[in-house]
Amino acid sequence: MSFFYSQHQAAIGLVCPKINHTKQMKTALYFLGYTLAGYLVVAIICQFLPTNRPDFAQIFTPNSRFGSAIQGNEEIILGYANGRVQVQGNVNPHAAGPAEHVHTGFDEPFSVSKGTLSLLVNGKIKRLRAGESFTVPRGTYHKFFNETDSMATATGDAPAGFVLMLTQLYGLMHDDPSIFSSPRFLLQLAAWGSDFDSYLKEGPPPFVVKTLKFLALPIAKIAGYQYANPAYFPKPAPPINVSVPSESAN
Repeated sequence: MSFFYSQHQAAIGLVCPKINHTKQMKTALYFLGYTLAGYLVVAIICQFLPTNRPDFAQIFTPNSRFGSAIQGNEEIILGYANGRVQVQGNVNPHAAGPAEHVHTGFDEPFSVSKGTLSLLVNGKIKRLRAGESFTVPRGTYHKFFNETDSMATATGDAPAGFVLMLTQLYGLMHDDPSIFSSPRFLLQLAAWGSDFDSYLKEGPPPFVVKTLKFLALPIAKIAGYQYANPAYFPKPAPPINVSVPSESAN
């Protein structure tokens, strides 16, 4: 009798640790599930929190400008209306322009008024001369550059939020280039949200970047990342100095 009793106790001893282990696993999974669900709720709420987005009508004044010495282009604001900004882009001789990228929410028109502007569209080069126009459809990988010895000038328009994000991107390229090789850039992208609608061909697919930005926004908010840095807003055109003859010269 004692033999069977001892065997029964041994069997219970083997089963109980398994039961306890299963309960611990279930508890851990429940905790993880609730934590993830709570984080998703916080991430959703963060999408609707106010940002320091400026008044676009005050920012995009005619003839104000911004640009990138690295990419070799300057953007001159022509006007702002109905949520879109019309710009004139001057691309320096032999400027490499941006990396290949895609916009998922808007088409990008180019209308050349001076020189020859080159576009790489889906791997094919298209050269636009003065008087020629082309619109890059949304969802199409592209870039602009200048292959000539002369400046190329083109006009176009884009959503105001995206143009403002370009001012921020160019500012960071000048002041903080190391951000682009660090996780800090994901946090900055999260703060910019959907307005920064540009995704590199050599980077993750757009849907992956959008998901990461969504998930990273609570961390970006806690870390103090802002939507806009006023120091990078378009600058008014420098005044034209006109020499006036003095009375003594007469």
